[in-house]
Amino acid sequence: MPRHKYPSAYRVARLTILLALLPGAGSLRAQEQLFDLKKVTDGVYLAVAREAHVINSNAAVIILDDGVLVADTHSKPSAARALIEQIKTITDKPIRYVVDTHFHYDHFQGNGAYLEAFPGAVEIIASEPTRDGIVHRGIPRIKAEIIQYAEKVEQGKRRLAAATDEEKRAEIEKNLAGDQEYLHDLKNIGDVLPTMSFEKSLVLHRGDRVVQILFLGRGHTDGDTVIYLPKEKLICTGDLLHAWDPYMPDSHPYDWIRTLQALERMDFERILPGHGDVLEGKGQVILWRSYIQDLMKQVEKAYAEGVSEEDLIDKVDLEKWIERMPTLAEGAIPAHLRKAYREVSWEE
Repeated sequence: MPRHKYPSAYRVARLTILLALLPGAGSLRAQEQLFDLKKVTDGVYLAVAREAHVINSNAAVIILDDGVLVADTHSKPSAARALIEQIKTITDKPIRYVVDTHFHYDHFQGNGAYLEAFPGAVEIIASEPTRDGIVHRGIPRIKAEIIQYAEKVEQGKRRLAAATDEEKRAEIEKNLAGDQEYLHDLKNIGDVLPTMSFEKSLVLHRGDRVVQILFLGRGHTDGDTVIYLPKEKLICTGDLLHAWDPYMPDSHPYDWIRTLQALERMDFERILPGHGDVLEGKGQVILWRSYIQDLMKQVEKAYAEGVSEEDLIDKVDLEKWIERMPTLAEGAIPAHLRKAYREVSWEE
């Protein structure tokens, strides 16, 4: 079960290893700045995740008259605690709302840190499909990953004991420390379940700020949520749309096209994405929608002509998209083809 959302080459390009502390040093770890907290407009920030041993999502931070709303809680409680400390540098208001944009691990596994930091005072909000996804897929994946990382740690210890080259030992030690830290986080993840769910929309009216929490349709997952600030003309998209290329294993490609079309019709000027920096305008929406449309159209044609899944890579030409989405060159296209083939064909 892949828990890292991007292929290994993709991760290597982004996930350099931070100097990690061993488990039990959480109070020091929480003081590290794991995010670049960028002001987008008055009272709205994008916490852009820095490179880390296990990938973190971005977070949108929206200051309301009675508190703070944070979108997405990253891959681990220690990262959530680190962001809570950073938020304290821009406001003394408590965090009252947390929104999980979807059920993938790097967007919800820090939920418990907010519940612990603000007991009885914070609501974890998710669409109904996202809450179901956390229950039926997210939590089982956490339990499976505890087993996987425990074995990974033991393997790392064996590799370290056998290594003689000092440079190689240093590399193994860094990886082992990061794996130990993440395993410690997983074992102490706390309560991750959203406390409030909605079907189509939930609107917060706080002073002169209106926050629309919306489910526009399936896409990257079956419960993708966007957060829309109509006055500020800003939208937070989670991984329905971000600055890299689409991640498709849990996706619904045909619905994704329609959901991006609905997003495109909305009145916004800037996007706060789940990964990468702030996006200006609607260019990325159009890019992703056009790419997924082309992917599906080409795979439909190839399948109708009897092309097997194994031969798709030679029959479908997606090279023209790499210039506009360079990360496609880092291993994503074969996975996209496999997903598209399974959507079009009779095969599971």
